[in-house]
Amino acid sequence: MKRNKGKILIVASILVMAINSIFLLNSINTMVSYKNMIRKLHTLDVDMELFRSMEFEEDSLNLLLSEEDKNHNDKIENITLSMIINSYMCKNNNLFKFKKLSETMVRKIHESDLYNKLYERYKIILSDIQYFPVPCDLEKKYLVSYENSWGNARTYGGERKHEGTDIMANENKRGIYPIVSVSDGVVENQGWLEQGGYRIGIRSKSGAYFYYAHMYSYAPDLEIGDQVCAGQFLGFMGDTGYSKVEGTTGNFDVHLHFGIYYMEGDKETSVNPYYILKYLDQYKLSYEYGT
Repeated sequence: MKRNKGKILIVASILVMAINSIFLLNSINTMVSYKNMIRKLHTLDVDMELFRSMEFEEDSLNLLLSEEDKNHNDKIENITLSMIINSYMCKNNNLFKFKKLSETMVRKIHESDLYNKLYERYKIILSDIQYFPVPCDLEKKYLVSYENSWGNARTYGGERKHEGTDIMANENKRGIYPIVSVSDGVVENQGWLEQGGYRIGIRSKSGAYFYYAHMYSYAPDLEIGDQVCAGQFLGFMGDTGYSKVEGTTGNFDVHLHFGIYYMEGDKETSVNPYYILKYLDQYKLSYEYGT
């Protein structure tokens, strides 16, 4: 009996040592991969296509911006670190890998050009967002839907890619659905565009440009240069555009084309609004819709 117990103890000890060795090897491999990543950071530039896709899948953006994360108060830092470590694609199960990094590694990442470039871009785009651009209908009659159509082909005006998200009206009626500003800012553009129809462009305090297109009408007395507040009424959803003739309607269903841009040097560069809209979906104002 004693001999059997001895054998069991030996086997158990071997198993524990094997498990510890596996954990140690995994830790070493993780450290090596992180060190290799940090080494590469100093030679890499921003991958613009991956960056512009803004892939915060599931509710990952909500988690990264959550106020519950008391240990990391800089939410833009959370986002930047997570995007770097996860190759520009954040999912719930891999968001907070950066918490496993040592302070030395985090400092080295912070010192890289890649980190600084990405941090500034995310700061511009995400710092000022507050509300979903289409409020809820109190009676739940006038609903909206939207899909991730980023990069889909568009042909009007020549071959091009879709640079926004179309928020579709379930009731195809112009002048019913109100549109509100997602942020504080200044009205930078207003009026007719061939592709966008009646549109408004608002520049936020941090520098993001929020673009609202195919509108039916504008809020009374709203003009270029006006200061607007997050949640302020901008006008109504419509179906204007795809014509050189101002006021043209009916070339597509009623919807809001919503775009987000930032300045890349002297060029306005678009980013995918879809996952940002998914985050803002929880921050909808409530309106009593007219008929």
